[in-house]
Amino acid sequence: MLSFEDFHAYAQVKAFDVISSGHFKRHLGTCRENGDRWAVVMYNRQNKVVARVREVFSLVGQLTTPRSQQIQKVCKDVMSCAQPPIKVLTGENVCSLTGVCAEHCIDLTRMGKNSKEVFVHPRFWHFFVLLWYCAKLEYVIRACTKQWLEARRIRPEPDKYTEICEDYSLHNAEFNEKLFRLLERGLEYTTLSLSLYRDKYALQPVLTASDDYLHAKNEEDED
Repeated sequence: MLSFEDFHAYAQVKAFDVISSGHFKRHLGTCRENGDRWAVVMYNRQNKVVARVREVFSLVGQLTTPRSQQIQKVCKDVMSCAQPPIKVLTGENVCSLTGVCAEHCIDLTRMGKNSKEVFVHPRFWHFFVLLWYCAKLEYVIRACTKQWLEARRIRPEPDKYTEICEDYSLHNAEFNEKLFRLLERGLEYTTLSLSLYRDKYALQPVLTASDDYLHAKNEEDED
């Protein structure tokens, strides 16, 4: 389970790196190599978040059965898209995942030439928007940090990096807590949904020996 301290460290690493134009990441690495406790703790905590997000990518990668390939492709497209899946198509359309007609479908069509239209039932919206958020967590934090700087017309200078980072932490504490709560919900919802779907359509051996047969076989081998 992730703690808010883990997420807070992750958010700070990404935000401070934006504020310092990449200098904080190098500073963190150097201090960690030197054995500075603060750097070791921050690095380990932010890695916990990275590991949990990778679990979502891993689960999507495990959807390899014939019946799972379509949902896997849609998931990968959503996770790689720069924009969240919030485009709603009015009117009646056919859900690409279920084949059921529905009104106000979510348009997940991938941008690009000759892209095949992908519409999904509105009931899948929570799953896909949370999937996108988990996959794009770093992007979201970096984008929010840039917006925070632009809104205050702050132009970070090397001699003010520390001051600006402290100011960012002070003014974004409540916001980052909301991001953490959303991540908690997103990780729980997406991992559970993907795990259940994977297990439901997992390939099973055509012929399997019964427990009684295996037990009798073991007794025979022992004799």
